[in-house]
This record gives sequence, C-alpha cells and structure tokens, in this order.
Amino acid sequence: MLKLVKDIRQRYRWGLSAIAILITISAALMQTLFYVQKGDAKVINIAGKQRMLSQKIALHGNALIYQDSERLKEQHRRLLQQAVEQFVSGHQFLLEQENGEFIHLNSALEAHYFSPPNQLDAHVKRYVSQAQQLLNSRTNSSNIDSSIFVSEQLEALLTKLDQAVKLLEQESVYKVTIISVLEVVFWLAAIVLLIIELIFIFKPMEKLIANTIQKYQQQKEYAERVNKNKERFIARTSHEFRTPLQGLTSSIEALDISDNQQLTKQQAIYCVNRLVAMLDELLDLQQLSSGDWQLKPHSSNLLTTLNQAIAPYKYACNDKNITLSVNMSEALDKDVVTDHARLQQVLSELINNAVKFTPKQGRIAVNAICKGHKQVILEVQDNGTGFEHPPAELLDFEHDSEQHFQGLKTGLLRVMHIVKALNGKIEFQNVQPHGVKVVIHLDLENAPKSEMPMQLPTNLHCLIVEDNPLNATILGRIISQFDFSYDIASNGLIATSMTAEKKYDVIFMDLNMPVMDGFKATDIIRNEQSLLTPILAVTANTSNEDLQRIYDLGANMHVYKPISVESVQKALGALFTEGKQG
Repeated sequence: MLKLVKDIRQRYRWGLSAIAILITISAALMQTLFYVQKGDAKVINIAGKQRMLSQKIALHGNALIYQDSERLKEQHRRLLQQAVEQFVSGHQFLLEQENGEFIHLNSALEAHYFSPPNQLDAHVKRYVSQAQQLLNSRTNSSNIDSSIFVSEQLEALLTKLDQAVKLLEQESVYKVTIISVLEVVFWLAAIVLLIIELIFIFKPMEKLIANTIQKYQQQKEYAERVNKNKERFIARTSHEFRTPLQGLTSSIEALDISDNQQLTKQQAIYCVNRLVAMLDELLDLQQLSSGDWQLKPHSSNLLTTLNQAIAPYKYACNDKNITLSVNMSEALDKDVVTDHARLQQVLSELINNAVKFTPKQGRIAVNAICKGHKQVILEVQDNGTGFEHPPAELLDFEHDSEQHFQGLKTGLLRVMHIVKALNGKIEFQNVQPHGVKVVIHLDLENAPKSEMPMQLPTNLHCLIVEDNPLNATILGRIISQFDFSYDIASNGLIATSMTAEKKYDVIFMDLNMPVMDGFKATDIIRNEQSLLTPILAVTANTSNEDLQRIYDLGANMHVYKPISVESVQKALGALFTEGKQG
C-alpha cells in the first residue's frame, strides 16, 4: 500500500509539474501580448496624431499668411507654435533610437522615412522648417513659400503619414499574430501533454490502483475465508470435544466410590470442568472477534451460581496445599436476573489465576457480600506473585522469557469484557507484602418472586434424537430420574418417521447427525407434519447463527452439551412453565 501511495504521488507530481509549466508559459505569453498591444497602441496613436497636427499646422499657417487682423494673427501664431512643437515631439518619438537601432521602426518603416521615393523624414523636416520660418517672420510673410501649405503638398504629406500609420498597424498585427500562434501552439501542447499524461500516467495509475484494490480484495476474501474456516474449526472442535466430555462427566458423577477415593473423583471433575472452561473461552473469543458476543440473562439463585464456580477448584487448592477460604453472605441466597454462566466464568477465571500464581502452602480468599438492595461485591485475594506491570498493560504484555505457556492468555481479557458488559467495575490491586486482590462491583436486579415453585409434569413420553449412543444413554439416564419414558432415534429421518406414527410430549433434538440433521428434522416436524410438540435442542454447537436457525425452524429451547440433570431440569421447567403461561 505504501508503494502504491508513493507511486501515485510521484505520478501526480510529474503531471502537475508539466501542467504548471505550460500554464506559466501561457500566462507569460498573455502578459507579453498585453505589453506589446499597450506599446504598439501608444506608437500608433502618436503616428495617427501626426496627421492631425500636420493639418493644424497648415490651417494656422495659411491663417497667418492671409489674415489681416493682428489679433487673430497672434492667436493663430500661438496655436501654430503649439502644433509645431507637438508635431516635432511626435516625430522625434517615432524616430527614437537605442544603441543605434530604431525602437519603433522596422525595416519597412525605416525605408519609408529615409529612403526614396517617400523620404518622410526629409518631408517632415521641410514642412516644420517652413512653419518655423512663418513663426519667426512677424512683419513680412512674402518670402515664405506658402505652397507647402496648399492642398496638393499637404495631401502628399498626409499620404506619407497615413502610410506610416498603416505600416505601424501591420507591424502590431504581425506581433499579435505571432503571439496568438504561439498561444495556440502552447494550448495544443497542453492538450497533447494531457493526452500523454492520460495514456502514460493516469491510465497506468488507474490500472495500478485497480490491480492493487483487486489484490487487497483477494487478500480480504482470503482472510475472511480463513476466519470463517477458523470459526467452523472452533465450532466443530467444540462439538467434537463436548460429546466425549458429556460422557466423561456423566460417568464420573455416576461413580459410586469409597470415601478415600473422593479426592480422585474431585480431581477428575476439576479436569473436565477446566476443559469445558477452555472450550468456552475459545468460543467467547471467537464471538468477540466476530461481534456476535452477547449476554444471556436469566433468573437463578446467585449463591448457587457462585458456589458452583468455586467448587471445582477445591481439588486444585488441595493438590497445591493452598488454603481456600470462602465467605459468602447469606444475603446472596436470592434469585437475580443476570448471565449466570458468564458470572461463573469471571469468578472461575479469577480463582484459576489465583491458584496458578499462588505458591504451595499459600492462601486464597473468596468473599462475596451484598451492599444495599442491588450491589454485589466479589473479592478474590491471594498471596501469590502479584502484578509486575500495571493492570492496563496485562492484556498486551508478555515477558520474552516467559515460556511456561500456562492458559490461553485470554482470561483477563474475557473477564474485563464480561464485567463491562454486566455494567460492573473491576479493580486490580497489589497487596502487601505480596499478592493480588481483585474486586468486582456489580449491580444485579432481583428476580421477581414466582407465585408458585416450578414443577415438572409427570408421565412424559420423550423422544431422544441422538446419533451418539453414549450421549443418548446419558440423556436417557437423566430423563429416567424424572420418571419419564423415552424412545431413541439415531438420526433425523428415523425421528420424523417415529413422530408420524407416535405421539410424544417432548423431543430432545441433536443438531449434527448423519442421514438427516436436526435442522431438517425440525423443519419436517413443524411444517410438513404440523406438530406442536415441544422441541428442546441438545447441542454442542454454540454458534449463534445455528441457534437462531433452529429457533426459526421451530425449536422451543436449547441446552448445551455436556448436559447435566440441573440443566435439563431447568430447561424442561422453563419450557413447560412458558407453555402454561401461554
């Protein structure tokens, strides 16, 4: 891009410089033309005035010769004197020289003034001489040759003076013609230059810009494809990981083990939860980069939400011999409307960082209190290494020597973004003698009290549409705990056949399946079979686009894998509560 800008700038400079030079030359020619016209006009005006003065000399000369009144003679003498002086001055101006060269006369005019047959200069001098003699003779004018003032002689002088004016006008017209021709030549040169610039500067520049834009467009499309592939990869990876994690979680929870093995069970649950947390982290970052990230507020018990976030880290603290102190205010035991999953992510990330950077036999304290009607204050404090740099730089700074690669390096970024989205405030404080204290201030709306506790219906017959046998078994086990019966369909095609033949109270629909996926199956159930059976999407795909699509096709609700008894119970409760209200 910088090369393109430099090339365009250079081409413009060359083009503008050439145009500027031509404009300057054209302006200089115009100024020269004006100057020539001004000078020639003055010369022509004086030459034309000579004809008029010669006539005045003849008029006043004849009056002096033939007039008897002395008073009138004196008046004509004065006027004759003025005319002669002006005539001589004009003649001298026209014959003015510089360095031996006539200024106002060309070769034709020079010949007209000094060469036979015209010899205008000699004729003018004789004429002026007779006028001077007449002026000097105050008593007797008989010795004056008055023939020079008669019509024939005067006509000859006027003809010569008129010819001089015509020669001066021809010279001026010739100069103007030359400058006009030059002006046209430079105008044509400017047009030619513009055409040359168009062909050799602007056309190639246009092509260069078009090629560069096309190149960057291709790079943009490639980047978009890469980004899209990355989104699909993350979504597919999340889906593929969540499926076995579902089985692992359910298997661990179903284990009936002795008391001395409970620590091992906690370790397994902690590891599974960390894997799920990392998947959530990747998905959150993907949604942040694409602009699809958004909160999903709902009503739930705040104390339960916080305790669920803390519970998996009891094993990690026990493994590092870290004392985990938890102090939760009884006022937290209330239902609030917020994104409880995001709130758990915030608290989990802060505790995980505290565990990571707190040495063995250290101490971590988690405190939560209510202040007033809405405000909740969460504190996570440890006696670990603390911050080496201001918190504002934590998201951008990494030591060059830091090579342990713990975590995905995105935790604090996500924490700060979630807290900001929740309209909260987060503070990072170094504590003495060492350690970190993170304080979060949140304003959480209390959920309206429900008039009656949520109860699930009884004797529901369910259809589980799931291609993975393990996931189907786990979901069937959870449904059985509610005393519900169920059938299993391994793909959407089998499911649509079963719904056409049998009535079900609720359908648990997986989205990604062979033969026929959950999207097509939902579309058939709603639009071809016209069934209103509640459809609960059970998916590991967290793409907002896919979720919006399945809702548009007719799904009523969704739960994410790995599922649990609580998540299924909550979804069913909300599903049938909404159904009763509707």
